[in-house]
Amino acid sequence: MKAKEFIKEFKGIDPLDDPNRGMDRDFKQEPLFNQLGKILDSQGNPNPLDTVVTDDGKKFKVSARQADTIRKLMTSSQVKPMIRSEFTKAMQNSETLSKFLETNDMVQLFKSMYLGAGDGKAEPTNY
Repeated sequence: MKAKEFIKEFKGIDPLDDPNRGMDRDFKQEPLFNQLGKILDSQGNPNPLDTVVTDDGKKFKVSARQADTIRKLMTSSQVKPMIRSEFTKAMQNSETLSKFLETNDMVQLFKSMYLGAGDGKAEPTNY
């Protein structure tokens, strides 16, 4: 067999190159993780981005510091994957995002909402 017979023309994007791989396909807007990344990437530009849109259509101003903290919470290896996924999905909603943007301590809020910190019910992590 010739090599030409093995090569197939790919139409569209390779699944491994998809920037939204692993993200919930039910998001109505661009995943918040990507929107926050654009805010961080635009820092230093003459007109840096500072707004994200939730799935319910509400716009929020987000500082680079807030964007960095939220993205770190979404990708932390110290948090179980199921909890990270739950958090990522919840952040697409304006109610959850607004709570995180209004607090002075996002990490503590994350712990109290997703890890049960302070109630004695937190399951120890293996990470």
